[in-house]
Amino acid sequence: MKFEINAAITAQTFILPVFVESLPDLPKLRESLQSVTILPHMGARHAITWFYGHSGQPDLVLVGLGESAKFQSSYIREAAGNAGRALLKEKRRTAAVSFEALPSIGLFEGCTADDIAAWVEGSLLGTYSFDKYKAKSAEDTDLTLYFAGEENGEWTEAIRLGQVRAESTMWARDLTNEPPNYLRPRDLAARTVERFTGTSVQVSVHEADELERLGFAGLVAVGKGSMHPPVFLELRYCTDAAKPLVALIGKGITFDTGGISLKRDHDISDMRMDMAGAAAVLGALDIMVQSGAAVNVVVLVPSAENSPSDRSMLPGEIIRYANGLTVQVGNTDSEGRLILADALLYAHRIGAVQAIDMATLTYSVVGALGSKVAGILGDDQLVKAIKSAGEPYGENIWQLPLIDEYESYMDSDYADTSNISRVGEAGVITSSLFLRKFVHPTLTWAHIDMNGPKDSSSAKGEFAVGATGFGARMLAAFVTKQDAKK
Repeated sequence: MKFEINAAITAQTFILPVFVESLPDLPKLRESLQSVTILPHMGARHAITWFYGHSGQPDLVLVGLGESAKFQSSYIREAAGNAGRALLKEKRRTAAVSFEALPSIGLFEGCTADDIAAWVEGSLLGTYSFDKYKAKSAEDTDLTLYFAGEENGEWTEAIRLGQVRAESTMWARDLTNEPPNYLRPRDLAARTVERFTGTSVQVSVHEADELERLGFAGLVAVGKGSMHPPVFLELRYCTDAAKPLVALIGKGITFDTGGISLKRDHDISDMRMDMAGAAAVLGALDIMVQSGAAVNVVVLVPSAENSPSDRSMLPGEIIRYANGLTVQVGNTDSEGRLILADALLYAHRIGAVQAIDMATLTYSVVGALGSKVAGILGDDQLVKAIKSAGEPYGENIWQLPLIDEYESYMDSDYADTSNISRVGEAGVITSSLFLRKFVHPTLTWAHIDMNGPKDSSSAKGEFAVGATGFGARMLAAFVTKQDAKK
């Protein structure tokens, strides 16, 4: 898909985003709509309505944004995704988008650079597909989308930024969607190295004996059951040393069988997505690099395959971490927190001031918040800033409390703590309390459990079926906004 700015547009199709309230004014704006019946449902959120032109006239597509009182900026991206899929389904090669129907209700003053960037982003994300392993892939349509106006630097840059955010998010989706036989831990490392070759990112791949030397006891324990060895990725990107060092940590379990505590579900193929947190932090870094952001960030990805074998970590084993804390393994299917603990300790060791870890850590968070919202726990001010950074992209998070009394649920008779709770409640909170044990007091920390919104079951808005790339844009926006004075 290509994007251009043109004051004199000739296109097969015109796209008109509309609110329910703006529908009565449409016949005044467009002569082609004066003889048709405009119904309220045409302005509903996610609605797509085609009006086909006659005698060589272009077609018109109304794209619903819902009620103006409920509007959020992320709805522009949703509308773009819905429109993009509609255009590809009809095999259109040229289309133009106009925001002319929106200023009439006072929410818009005309097309802005933010609107342009959002539409570009949503168009690309909404038309994404992961079909590389199908014998017959979807046909590529050479679609050019025009924005009405005189070409200017601000709009040109908006198109570029929209493309950057979308392409990096799609890379995160690609990584998450990959089947496990094509994305072992070393494969993830190789793709990461390839992605950032030629950039200013310093990539280190720690593996083999180096993992023990660096004290990554949890990663070594989790990964020892698989013939595909674990790795620890460290990526540094500093374009503004005056800013505080922020550590983004992503859980990189490339497949989670549960280990010896084998999962009992009928279909566990989506356990290939247990590295969606890793994909998100890598995608966030890619956005920052491609956009030339002024940041000081390190991305840490502990990656392993959690498999059962005669070498696997056993329930009851005790792991001694680099900070001296010992952990009794109550269940090998609670492995994500074991490898994130290593990364949290390492983040402090290398001088990070803030640490945000993102992981598909529990199913409890899905029961609590559903599939559209991620849970976040940690420092209140940090949580507030991350939440604000995600809102424009529809990447919604909800803060859950850290209840100190629940910490006793993980008491162990043989070690300092256990990796699971002995009480069948508050799984999201207890897993976060476990992670907090590895957070140095000087480190400002937040944990994001994004198991719910990691994937989508249907193509809607800017989502395709499969991985969503959740968190990449939110984390990139958060890090970019960091104040050098902090």
